[in-house]
Amino acid sequence: MSGLDEISEEERVRIASDFIMAAPPGEFKEVVNDVRILLGDDRLLTRASSVFYDYATEQFTSVKVDGVDCLVTKPGSVDNAKRFVDPTTNKVFTYNFLKNEASEVEDAERDMSVETWREAVQSALKAYLDEVYPAHVSAVYATMNKDNVDLTICLEDHKYNPSNFWNGKWKSKWDVSFPTAGGFGKVTGAMRVQVHYYEDGNVQLLTSKQVDDSIQLSSPVEGAANIVEFIKQRRPPTSSPLTRTIAPCPTRRSRRCAGTCPSLTRSLTGTSYTASMLARIS
Repeated sequence: MSGLDEISEEERVRIASDFIMAAPPGEFKEVVNDVRILLGDDRLLTRASSVFYDYATEQFTSVKVDGVDCLVTKPGSVDNAKRFVDPTTNKVFTYNFLKNEASEVEDAERDMSVETWREAVQSALKAYLDEVYPAHVSAVYATMNKDNVDLTICLEDHKYNPSNFWNGKWKSKWDVSFPTAGGFGKVTGAMRVQVHYYEDGNVQLLTSKQVDDSIQLSSPVEGAANIVEFIKQRRPPTSSPLTRTIAPCPTRRSRRCAGTCPSLTRSLTGTSYTASMLARIS
């Protein structure tokens, strides 16, 4: 390819990795295939594939495990590579990043010292998520850290509509830490919407918001209810300003990998789903 020989292998791998990490929701395999064509060297693609783990876990990628939707996340990583645990079904599985498939499914060992808290939060979340995010996938992880219980809540909802040239994803992560005896706990949350529209142009919108506060957690049932209420109430009013960044966005086929989008402030409210996704975080 013209000019490619002038770029070192290390730089080509770095560029390829950046393209893969910038893949819009629902377009991971397409971007990887296009990067492979651009590189023209599977050896370099193998080196770039080291970012597959980071991409899948940052996106809260969903995968079927024994017929149940589960999330691929860093809190659920068993080996920081390809083995993950789903705390809801209590299954450990191997994840294939390119095929988006789970295999080698086994039962996991639960930490019963924190399971009451974890289960209470998972149960309390269900009614709220079923109402607001009908296609949601969630995971609640719990660990004991000395005299504290640490909970991590990962939520994801998406809709992919490639036939109409757009895909979108909403996700949020909530970390809660509190004393084992109960009391006030610290909560930090991060919400993000990512939308890609590529019919008569090519725009990728990232909208995010972070929050932190403290809540009362006297018992698993009360604490779970307070956590869910916190998540509900921390969704700001629609008019609140949000941080908006248009990331480098590859375009479809040659567009996907041929360049980056300029800085844009345009909000993609042209599709009803984009508007609804933005409303969820807004």
